[in-house]
Amino acid sequence: MRRVFTFLLLAASTAVATFWMEDIAHQGIATFNPDKNYAVFRNVKDFGARGDGVTDDTAAINAAISSGNRCAGYACIGSTTTPAVVYIPSGTYLISSPIVSFYYTQIIGDPNDMPVIKGAPNFPSHAMALLDANPYMDNGKLNFAATNVFFRQLRNIVFDTTAIRGPATALHWPSSQATSIQNCVFKLSNDYEEGHTGIFMEEGSGGMMSDLVFYGGQYGARFGNQQYTMRNLSFYSSQTAIDQIWDWGWTYKSLTIVDCQVGINMSSSAVGSVTLLDSYFANVKTAVITGRNPGNTTGLGSLMVQNVEYTNVPTVLEGPDGESLLLGDPNGSVYDGGYVRGNLYAPYGPKVFEGRDIRWNQPSTLKLGDKYYERSKPQYENHPVSDFVSARDFNAAGDGLTDDTAALNRLFETAAANVSKIVFLNAGYYRVTDTIYIPPNTKAVGEALGAVIMGVGAKFSDINTPHPVVQVGRPGEVGYVELSDLIVSTQGPTAGAVLIEYNLNTPAGETTCTSNNPPSGLWDVHIRIGGFAGSQLQLGECPTTPDIENVVEATCVAGYMGMHITPTAGNLYMENNWLWVSDHDIEDHNNTRIDVFVGRGLLIEGTRIWLVGTSVEHFTLYQYQLVNASDIWMGQIQTETPYYQPNPPAPYPFSQLNKELNDPDFLADCLGGTYTNNFSTVATGGASHQTSTENPPCAMAWGLRIVGSRNVMIFGAGLYSFFNNYSTNCSTVASGENCQARIFSVQQDGNYTSAGNSLYDAETVQLYNLNTIGSVSMITRQDIDMAAWDENLSTFSSTLAIFRD
Repeated sequence: MRRVFTFLLLAASTAVATFWMEDIAHQGIATFNPDKNYAVFRNVKDFGARGDGVTDDTAAINAAISSGNRCAGYACIGSTTTPAVVYIPSGTYLISSPIVSFYYTQIIGDPNDMPVIKGAPNFPSHAMALLDANPYMDNGKLNFAATNVFFRQLRNIVFDTTAIRGPATALHWPSSQATSIQNCVFKLSNDYEEGHTGIFMEEGSGGMMSDLVFYGGQYGARFGNQQYTMRNLSFYSSQTAIDQIWDWGWTYKSLTIVDCQVGINMSSSAVGSVTLLDSYFANVKTAVITGRNPGNTTGLGSLMVQNVEYTNVPTVLEGPDGESLLLGDPNGSVYDGGYVRGNLYAPYGPKVFEGRDIRWNQPSTLKLGDKYYERSKPQYENHPVSDFVSARDFNAAGDGLTDDTAALNRLFETAAANVSKIVFLNAGYYRVTDTIYIPPNTKAVGEALGAVIMGVGAKFSDINTPHPVVQVGRPGEVGYVELSDLIVSTQGPTAGAVLIEYNLNTPAGETTCTSNNPPSGLWDVHIRIGGFAGSQLQLGECPTTPDIENVVEATCVAGYMGMHITPTAGNLYMENNWLWVSDHDIEDHNNTRIDVFVGRGLLIEGTRIWLVGTSVEHFTLYQYQLVNASDIWMGQIQTETPYYQPNPPAPYPFSQLNKELNDPDFLADCLGGTYTNNFSTVATGGASHQTSTENPPCAMAWGLRIVGSRNVMIFGAGLYSFFNNYSTNCSTVASGENCQARIFSVQQDGNYTSAGNSLYDAETVQLYNLNTIGSVSMITRQDIDMAAWDENLSTFSSTLAIFRD
């Protein structure tokens, strides 16, 4: 394995170019905020922060965050009307009590000369963290329900706790979808007895972290969350680099752990699974500690390791009793091409598997060198402000009332014609009545995750004539795009809206990625349908109807499809993208449930697609569907079935199936009877298996459906079904996990060549660490149910380590 160390270099304070974000004209607006003077962008120095390392800047930074009657405290647990970018220029900011972040806040430092948040010696020992993103209230509960903490970012900050004597934590980050931490450094005490921690996260449903460096500390980080994807984290001289408190599924990629006593401690009985890829350990006493005993037949503590090198590591894997399960070399290097502990289905099972005796297919088309391709969100830190063109300068109003279709199309056309230009989409809701076409060779960045392209009107309202709100390239076009920090939405009834249609083919090398010809990229590009101010799809318009059978309000049918990566598309990298049909009204203090209906989630028919830390939730027919796709990398995907199903059942109200899109036929799928409580003998490897459930509903949205695709690599998946008609009684072990019959399907597509063979079959589908909730069958292959939930009991979820087809 080629060892690559990634360091975040703090630029010198002299001769550093000004970051464009500091100088650009900030014309963003909070469209649906009644305060028309509300400021989206705020520089902490405008609020009195000095950054001189001597002045106490706590009050000034907190004022910059809280200014404008923003969402915090008991009075508000969520709102989309107060987005904010809190910008911190270079300097050292001394604080004597916690900085408290609010809902919908992006805290961004200067990447050219990263600011330092430094805890003062008198920083209180009882305080939660230097930066508390979700403080505990007097009632003992978190301010913001952790599973509903959305739309947050933290970038380009150095946290320094070294002056604090005694316990200290740099960052408290309970978080969920559409949140990210990128390019941050944590400087902690080298005295382990002080009890310093870089990041503490104990709840949530995330999420993405990337490009973080930790120095020292009793713990570099302590992580607990339903699921997460973390990429390019480096730890130096921590006692324990990562303490895995709990999870259902977790994917680590490109870790560097050096001079630590313990790399990853996943010995907690609350850890469901960990996936570790493309990583390096050096001078570490014990790389991984597991809580899973040899021979364990459950799914608990499943571990999958691939492409990891250990140098001067005496113990690679230690068991719960301290025994060495895998030895390393205290004076040399050991390389792990692949290692698995957990239940194996290849495709039949379960077989308890512990070891390296397995065929590892690692397509070179998805790699750069010997690692799976990865790329951080561009921040354009080397570009002068003159390289940016603003939506406001093209007379796009973003006021939620003006039709901005023509203005945005002129903006993107102009920027694409001059490849040195970058579109800056100021915060605001851009109401569009026709497709916004993003040409090849476009780069665009939004402001505050408050730049929303919102489709409305007749063009998007015909369910029989789907129409894209945003179209990236036209079919057959070749080129390159970079899009980041944007949201695409709809307003009111838009049954024919395809929110993003991606057609672009980006040239690549013949067999592998190259740094000279990178894939196109979408970072923090989200789809949000309903549940936000101005959507006309809130509690007043779309209340739930659990006591009325099969009722759908036509005014709440708000989309045909979330995103379509078409057959002409290729070479696309996506990171931290959330496609969400809202299950609740964000603006409502009680997060009251709502009923919003959108047909299809993410349909992938393209080639060479990377999905890193993505999530698709609450679409009617399916969340992810791959059809005749090839060379697909997916890392810790996450789904949720619509909470209203089976009232009405799928595919209602999208009863007219689209055969060209390979829509699932629920009537045909549910006639066979294999979804009932008698699993076939072939599915269980020769022994009949009886579950404890009776006839769970079958006409429910698929979490993941793979049809005739090849080279599909899935490193972590959480497919969840919590509700039947808004009741969670079905998603407990006591009830038999019977919210739905099936949730993950692999099958051929019936697209046959003249030789009579399938154009692509599914023989190269590989899934590692599958975690499901509420589904009786974890895997359905060729309409046969392969894996039962109670064969793979784990935490709250069921977990299987390997599925190979």
